[in-house]
Amino acid sequence: MPDPPAIDADPWTQTEAWTETAFQNRFVTVEATNVVYEDPEFLHAVEALVPADIDQTPRAMFTTGLSFDPPLPGDKTPERLLPVAAKYASREFERSLAEDGLQNVRQADSQELRLRSRRTASAFQYDASYPLDGDAVGAPDATPTLAVRVWAAIWPTADSFEMAGGIYPLENLATALERVGGTTDVTIEARPGGDRRTVLNRIRDAAR
Repeated sequence: MPDPPAIDADPWTQTEAWTETAFQNRFVTVEATNVVYEDPEFLHAVEALVPADIDQTPRAMFTTGLSFDPPLPGDKTPERLLPVAAKYASREFERSLAEDGLQNVRQADSQELRLRSRRTASAFQYDASYPLDGDAVGAPDATPTLAVRVWAAIWPTADSFEMAGGIYPLENLATALERVGGTTDVTIEARPGGDRRTVLNRIRDAAR
């Protein structure tokens, strides 16, 4: 099982890792090894607002390494299959975001992302609503949500594919809580331009 690509830039710290079957039929089995990275300071500040069924905060990164059994034939096969793999990955990633607890998930954009060494990844942008713990913000009868954006990218390796991406807020926490009359001492400030650059740069770093 290949290791997933790593993110070693500050302040990101690995918080989760697991392996799962991403796809299986009578011809091939695809295993995914996933790693989640968080900013420890941000995690500590907001963890009380994160519902029990949500595993990551609204500002996090991930990487994934994929392996095929039997292996893909030929060293150029992953590169040739990238359009097919990207189409499947974008659909399955949107579904997995909903399964992970995000609401109103929709793919908002897709593009080619230039990596290091003149390589290219297929990147996808999703907009969604991140649920917050109503009890933690003094709104137990409400369902507060924070607008977030998620990026995911997939690129070929010598014999398979790898992925990386991240999630970040699109609005301030105070704005989200105003909609339900909630309050908290926690501050989440949206900085979508800076977060977008951070996420795409970390994707490029992971794909080196």
